[in-house]
Amino acid sequence: MINQILGPYGYTETQSGIAGGLLILVGLITAAITSPILDRTHAFRFTIKLLTPVIGASFLVFTFVPQTRGLAAPFVVLAVLGASAFALVPVVLEYLVEVTFPASPEVTSVVCWAGGQLLGGVFIVVMNALKDNGGNPAGDRPPGNMYRALVFEAVIACAAVPLPLLLGSKFLGLHGESRRRFVLDEAGTTDGETRV
Repeated sequence: MINQILGPYGYTETQSGIAGGLLILVGLITAAITSPILDRTHAFRFTIKLLTPVIGASFLVFTFVPQTRGLAAPFVVLAVLGASAFALVPVVLEYLVEVTFPASPEVTSVVCWAGGQLLGGVFIVVMNALKDNGGNPAGDRPPGNMYRALVFEAVIACAAVPLPLLLGSKFLGLHGESRRRFVLDEAGTTDGETRV
C-alpha cells in the first residue's frame, strides 16, 4: 500500500516503487546476514527484544513521513523497517520451534504464517476504510491521504511491542526455555546434529 500512502502527497509511482523496493532489498540483505549469525549464537530472545521496538518506532515515524514530501525520509524509514522486520521473521520462526518442541516445526510455522496473512488481509481492509476521501488541500493532508490508516498501523505496532519485551519473564510464564536443544543434547547430539 506504499503507493496509496505516498501518492496523495505528490510522490510518483516510480518513487513509491523504489521505496517499496528498498524495504524489501534492505530487508532481504539484512536477513541473509543476520540469520547465519543468529543460528550459531541462538540469541533469539535478545534479537526479538531489540528489533520489536525498532519496528514499532518505524511505524510510528512513518505516520509523519508522507507530509515531508521529500525522498530521504520515506527511503530511510522504510529501509530501517525492512531491515528490522525481515531480520525478525527467521528469528521468530526459529524461536517458536525452540519453545514449542516437541510440536512439529511445520505446525508452528504454518500457524504463524497463516496468522500473519489473516492479519495482513484485515489490515488492508481496515486501512482502506480509514482512507480520507475529503482531505484538506490547503493543509498537510491532501484528498485521498491515508493518515488515519497510518495512525492505526502505528497504534497496533506500538501496542504489540510490550509483549515480546516480556519474553524471559518467569513471573508471566513467558520464560520459553529451549526444550528442543535440551532434549537433543540429552539424546547425545552436538550442535543439533544427530550422532551417527
